[in-house]
Amino acid sequence: MPRLPRRTLLAGLAVAAAQPARAQPAAWPSRPIRLLVPFPGGGAADVVARLVAAQLSAALGATVVVENRPGGSTVIAAEAAARAAPDGYTLLFASGATMSSVPALLPSIPYDPARDFAPIALISRLPFFIFVPARLEATDLGGLIALARARPGGISYGTNGIGTIGHLGMELLSRAAGVEMVHVPYRAFGPALTDMLAGRVQVIMGDLTVMGGALRAGEIRALAAALPERSGFLPEVPTVAEVAGLPEFDASAWFALFAAAAVPQPIRQRLTEAMLAWLATAEAREALGRIGQVPLGGGPDPLRALIESERARFGQVIREAGIRLE
Repeated sequence: MPRLPRRTLLAGLAVAAAQPARAQPAAWPSRPIRLLVPFPGGGAADVVARLVAAQLSAALGATVVVENRPGGSTVIAAEAAARAAPDGYTLLFASGATMSSVPALLPSIPYDPARDFAPIALISRLPFFIFVPARLEATDLGGLIALARARPGGISYGTNGIGTIGHLGMELLSRAAGVEMVHVPYRAFGPALTDMLAGRVQVIMGDLTVMGGALRAGEIRALAAALPERSGFLPEVPTVAEVAGLPEFDASAWFALFAAAAVPQPIRQRLTEAMLAWLATAEAREALGRIGQVPLGGGPDPLRALIESERARFGQVIREAGIRLE
């Protein structure tokens, strides 16, 4: 075998040594990360998403930019996140509806919650309560159920839209209690509250973000918490399970972080660790508490189990009630 000239050999070794260095992938993250939010700016979800973005930015040493993409019953943002390059630079901040109820409400959606997304972390819960006007003769949940039973179709409830947690929660309650109440959907809780104060609807299952002012003013009354346990925000208010004997009744909203399913596991693990570390702090409890939310802190497995549980529970209600979004 002929020997190569020394100069040629050294040049070849230099090229060979340089090639692996060029082939190495850049460390993640090396550029800004997009956090897609399926809701408009200024709402409860947007506020939590911006807290999450700030914490991820600090933990990862990279800018995390919140990108609001409302519309399509949260489908627009979810589809964009599912179809983005699986490189960890596009994440999705979503509510339970995106993964649990919306797939059952629409004839078809352009993503599969189980196949296209990897759960990262369960961020927070937004507790829901059952509210009525202070002047309504029903002063507790048992009284409301008795009133609805005595007036079939004569009690109406307002929500922030068809298929929302307030709608599905009231449908769950009505069916379990064996009563008929009329659903009146609005675009937001604000107009629903206005109509309730005017006497046009009698019930709202909503959160303290919108309802808190009227509650503090004594204009409305909280009859029950739509939670498995009493809320620290209104500890004197019993749960639906306590009053109506409906075990494990839960119709609270929750928010979580997701990545595309094909994002590499080391990136997903780093995201989970960053979120869980923050959610375990007093700072997270205080920041979320100021906007009426409670940190949850579940990792991928608890989040996946919650989605499957809600998909089965709400999916049954949606099918039996014939609820549809077109």
